Amino acid sequence: MLMDRIRVEQLEFIGAGKHGEVYRIDERHCIKIYNSRQYLRKELAALERGAEAPFFPRVYDWGRDYIIREYAPGTPLNRYLRVNAFTPDIARQLVEMVETMRRLRFRRADTRLSHIIIDPKGKLWLIDPVNTMKKSPPFPRKLLKGLMRRGVDGEFLEYVKTHHSETYARWQKHLGSLRDQES
Repeated sequence: MLMDRIRVEQLEFIGAGKHGEVYRIDERHCIKIYNSRQYLRKELAALERGAEAPFFPRVYDWGRDYIIREYAPGTPLNRYLRVNAFTPDIARQLVEMVETMRRLRFRRADTRLSHIIIDPKGKLWLIDPVNTMKKSPPFPRKLLKGLMRRGVDGEFLEYVKTHHSETYARWQKHLGSLRDQES
C-alpha cells in the first residue's frame, strides 16, 4: 500500500475544498485526504466510472480516508480564462468531456470551471468529480454559467452548434432559462 510510505506533513500542499485537502506526492501523483468517507466513496465511484476517459485522473490507490491519483499540473480553467483566450481546442475538449460523461451515464454531465485544470500542453482534466453522481439538468448548467461569467459562452455555443449539432439541439431548449437567470 502506497499510503504506508507517505508522510503527509512532508508533502507540498496543493489546496483544500469542501471535501478535503490535496497534497502533491511527486511529479505524477497526488493524494486527496477526505473529511468524510461519504465524499471519498462518491469521488472514487466517479473516478472508476470515468477511468477510460482521458480527462479523469488515474487512481493508483485508496483507503479509508484518501485517494492517491494522477497529478494534473496546471491552472483551474476559471483562472486561466481570466488572462488567456478561449480557443476552439478548449471548446472541443469541454464538449467532449460533457458528452463522454453523458455516454458513461453520469447523473451530472457538468462541472464548475474551477474543477477543470488546463495543463501546460492544453489538455483539460476533471479533478473534483464528487458531484457528478448527483442528478442535474439535462445540459451543463454550471459549465455554461462559468463560461458566461468569463464572456465566452457565445464562442463555446457557436462551436457546439457548428461541430456538435445534435448536442446543441438538446441543449438549446434550456439555454433561454439559463440566460434569464443571469440577467
